[in-house]
Amino acid sequence: MMKIIVVGKLNQKYLSQGIEYYQKQISNRLEWIEVNDEKDESGLKLEGERILSKIKDSDYVVSLAILGNNLSSEAFAKLLDDKLTYHQGDLTFIIGGSHGLSEDVLNRTDYKLSFGKMTYPHQLMRLILIEQIYRGLMILKNHPYHK
Repeated sequence: MMKIIVVGKLNQKYLSQGIEYYQKQISNRLEWIEVNDEKDESGLKLEGERILSKIKDSDYVVSLAILGNNLSSEAFAKLLDDKLTYHQGDLTFIIGGSHGLSEDVLNRTDYKLSFGKMTYPHQLMRLILIEQIYRGLMILKNHPYHK
């Protein structure tokens, strides 16, 4: 099972539509969990506590972080395959809010994943991440979507 933990509410219809499209393609293999966001950086620790409360000890946690590892789509597919096949817990992705992720969340993270040095709106990252998960699953099936 895969989970995506996100900070804040999604309020853009076009993003919701894109996410719903990929969610249907992936089927029931993905659960979304939203946690409330805070107005400023002083609430980062509280956001982190909310995130950590949704993570089990057995989860393999991948946090999206600008200073994380850059992967090709094929390497990301391999990460998905390895964790979904050999790891006993859920594969859990975390997308922080506009203030990033707390140190506690980063310390709990097993792998930091970067989509580049650019900053993206955290709501848009939901669509980008689910598309890459879908792409990775298609790569694993040798489906032509990736080309």
